[in-house]
Amino acid sequence: MEDPSAQPPRRRLQGLRFLRVAVLGGMLSVAIAAGAIWAAYRTLGASLPSLAKLEQNAGPVGGTLVFGAHGDTLMSFYRERRVNIPLTEMPAALKNSVLSVEDWRFYDHWGVDLWGIARATIANIRHGRFAQGASTLTQQLARNISAEPGAGPVLSHAQTPTRKIKEAMLALRIERTYTKDEILAMYLNQIYFGEGAHGIEAAARTYFNKPAHDLDALEAATLAGLPKNPNGYSPFDFPDRARKRRNVVLSTMLSHHLLSQARFDSLAAAPLVTRPSVETRPVAAYFSEEIRKVLEAKYGVEQLYGGELRVYTALDLGLQRIAERALEQRFVELEDNLGLPFKRRDYVAQRGRGLDPQPRYLQGALVAIDPHTGRVLSMVGGRAFSESRFNRAVQAKRQPGSCFKPFVYLTGLRKGIGPSEIFLDTPLVIDMGGGRGLWKPQDYSQTFSGPVSLRYALAKSLNIPSIKLLQQVGAEAVIATAHALGIESPLQPVLSLALGVSEVNLLELTSAYGTLANGGVTSQPYFIERVEDRRGRVLEQVSEFHQEAVDPQSAYVLTSMLQSVLDSGTAHSARDQYGFLAPAAGKTGTTDDLGDGWFVGYTPDLVVGVWGGFDERRPIGVAGSYIALPTWCDVMKAYVADHAARPFAEPPGILEARICVDSGKLATPACPHVQTEIFTERTRLTRDCDLHSGNGERAAETGLQRLEDATAEPHDIQPPPPPPSPR
Repeated sequence: MEDPSAQPPRRRLQGLRFLRVAVLGGMLSVAIAAGAIWAAYRTLGASLPSLAKLEQNAGPVGGTLVFGAHGDTLMSFYRERRVNIPLTEMPAALKNSVLSVEDWRFYDHWGVDLWGIARATIANIRHGRFAQGASTLTQQLARNISAEPGAGPVLSHAQTPTRKIKEAMLALRIERTYTKDEILAMYLNQIYFGEGAHGIEAAARTYFNKPAHDLDALEAATLAGLPKNPNGYSPFDFPDRARKRRNVVLSTMLSHHLLSQARFDSLAAAPLVTRPSVETRPVAAYFSEEIRKVLEAKYGVEQLYGGELRVYTALDLGLQRIAERALEQRFVELEDNLGLPFKRRDYVAQRGRGLDPQPRYLQGALVAIDPHTGRVLSMVGGRAFSESRFNRAVQAKRQPGSCFKPFVYLTGLRKGIGPSEIFLDTPLVIDMGGGRGLWKPQDYSQTFSGPVSLRYALAKSLNIPSIKLLQQVGAEAVIATAHALGIESPLQPVLSLALGVSEVNLLELTSAYGTLANGGVTSQPYFIERVEDRRGRVLEQVSEFHQEAVDPQSAYVLTSMLQSVLDSGTAHSARDQYGFLAPAAGKTGTTDDLGDGWFVGYTPDLVVGVWGGFDERRPIGVAGSYIALPTWCDVMKAYVADHAARPFAEPPGILEARICVDSGKLATPACPHVQTEIFTERTRLTRDCDLHSGNGERAAETGLQRLEDATAEPHDIQPPPPPPSPR
């Protein structure tokens, strides 16, 4: 066997030289550091920040609290999220974890670890680069002392000799003023752990939803690894990195004989488990962000983050949780059923591997409003706020497709065109003028139904009758109706407006449907009920705004027509497949490229709008009844389980008549197919059916269908070109 001592003379000589250089370098660095600190202390000591900052940081931190409708705490806005606790409430496992990985000689040095400097110098010489630092806990605490609020740290975090010297000087002063236990307590109460959590108590509640004194060994090691790089080792965003960093902490504890080999092996093999608190990964994150933006614009940054405001909102936390859960579960099903090539789970997996992909997966949004008050009870702006902060409920403007058709039909009702009026669903050719060619709108099925009633046309979302109705009432009148109900976005006076080519956002569309649910009276949507200052003084209180947009009779008839959408139209799967049986009205919507899916619907007491699609506007391949309706049904079923379902209240002035299904006029004894229809004074029928002879023979050539016999579900598709409206 080769004698390891029998090395070539040159290699032994090189090893001795390196050792000699390293030792001399370490000793020299210690001497230089000590001399520099002493010299600087004599000349620059007066310019160092006051240690009073440490005492100030030990005090309570003011901030704004946001509450839900039932007093639940939704969110807190702090400059720092921090709760100070005594060292006696910090478990031994935590203190051992932190000291082993950050400053093992903490109780032996006097603020600056000269031996640590020597060791770091040797390591850096060996690696030929800056590979190891030597900052003590006291130095880190010194670095953490801040200037006035919002001014940033006094001691820059840049790795410069001047900064290191000032840091060391301040550390010496801290060590002369406080005991070691006091310094360790201040460090653990003030160091930053990520996610806005300053101090170990806030960190424990943030990542594990428990107080610090209940942390176990794995949780303590996880938190001990965070201060080095809180964002890069985030257990939420980078769980694989966080687990590796946790195991580094455990390894240092093993090397310092704080763990046995068996105990280390057991702990290191354990998975990383977090239990985020409501504040850390909050429900209603998109809603809370809207609140933050409103408050910051009105009260300013200092008042928001340090003024101890108390904000009471309209949000129903229980309904919000239901909405978030329903949307995510249904959209996971959609991704699987459609075989989408990039799902949200793929995005999460790539993030876990340390990659930084774009969240190009299928997105969704939801808004729920109390139609009587305008209170926004729930808002989901996307599938995960931490992955995309773009709020699709208020920031995204998309074509609503056939969800816009009710505004056309309501305009018709107000102009005396009733639900039994017959329109021909037959090929339509429109000269767009100006050399732009001909427009030939059609349904997805590329078939036509012939003569149909307006109720049937709306229930089945037929395009041609909607366009013809808009031609009859005028695009400008339809725009006026939509704006009166609550649509705020600009609308283009073109024929394809009937098919929803003008873009809107989900909040305004849902609010407009809420006007129908509220009998034609608008209720301007709002988020905040009131704001109080730290003394309980009310700074602002909501003043609900209501205005009659349309007569209650027309709103009621249109609601009845929209009930047919769920009972026998494009949303009949709400009844047949998803089991939602309560009285409700609504409308599906799908864009021409099958890229956006909508459903907006309401009961007498709640209106909910759901949207689904890709942010980059590419096709999904299915209709709105498949994309948005399942989520809507889940939310509505949960709501009516806790709130008694009731029918829509019929206002005075509603008329009933027996009509001939084939002609849409008053039925006679000769009419073979008769049903009851409702009307307003404007739309009441005055003429008897003239299609059938006295012997009751049916005019079969009309090709009409009774609404209750129709079961097909044609897609509601709009044409791409928006032709100009005739004037």
